[in-house]
Amino acid sequence: MSEISGGNDNDINESSVEETSSSTTEVSSSLDLGTERTSEEINSGSLDSLEGVFDGKEVSINPNETTTGFNQLLETPDTMELAQRSVENYYNQSIQQILEINGKYMSDVDRERVANGVDSIKAVEHTPGKGYTGFYLLNNGRSSIEVSAINQLQMERSTKHETNHFASTNREIIVPQPDRRGYTVYQTVGTRQASWFHSNETGKDSEFTSKGRGLNEGLTTMYTNQQLMEISKEKGETAERQGIYGHATEICTQLENILGKDTLKEAYYGGNLQNLESKVDSLAGDKSFENLRECLDRTLSRDYFERVQAMKEAQSILARMYEKGESA
Repeated sequence: MSEISGGNDNDINESSVEETSSSTTEVSSSLDLGTERTSEEINSGSLDSLEGVFDGKEVSINPNETTTGFNQLLETPDTMELAQRSVENYYNQSIQQILEINGKYMSDVDRERVANGVDSIKAVEHTPGKGYTGFYLLNNGRSSIEVSAINQLQMERSTKHETNHFASTNREIIVPQPDRRGYTVYQTVGTRQASWFHSNETGKDSEFTSKGRGLNEGLTTMYTNQQLMEISKEKGETAERQGIYGHATEICTQLENILGKDTLKEAYYGGNLQNLESKVDSLAGDKSFENLRECLDRTLSRDYFERVQAMKEAQSILARMYEKGESA
């Protein structure tokens, strides 16, 4: 997934993306409905599909932005080497922390996969035109993380965010379709479920479908912020103020307050989405989980009014859950 930070527009700073395969992207945002700086997951075989345009203006991290106590990285060979060491260090710390806190929710196979590590992790020069500060890619069973070299605080948060994607449920099922000279991929990363057709003749992906993007990014950001808070209150509060996937994170936080940590972590790290669905439906009514998940996806929309409507609908579902939970 990649992470993008926006400016001070009155509407959401969403990037415009074309979904074609299996990587994901993040954009930052403020927390209220009028000034959200939020994020969006894409699935794309190449990040070249990321246009990063909102209201005719390019959306990107401010390369001059610094945080007290952290120096801006200049992208020279020496500092890129330093950035690589920093990203690897943050990644190793994240793996240890995630396994200690959340390993109990993972299967034995997944704990081993996470402990063995991602296939590729690297710091890359920040490209303002694209604006992303990190992304995670699962493709043909291989996992990779890239983090833009901006400043230490940003690299730590981005690395931790992408490492959570890697540590969450990762599944790929490939179904050969020889009559079509290709195959269909069914992929799960965290709580996001996607599929697409790959043509062996052209090498291109098509027929992309996805659900659970908003829930997945909201949970990933919530867990990233919580893990940073455990390291230091200042880092956790700084990450929360950035408002990455702001609406989705807010809804997931309320969902955690209603259902408790275990149910959500079992879904995200353990792949038990059915239990989460059952509990939401039992409190809010039949198909409520499906509707809530769809609302979360729409909180990532580039359309401001669609985001507002999605939040209203999500809050209505959460209100029913609160009411039923309190009366139980």
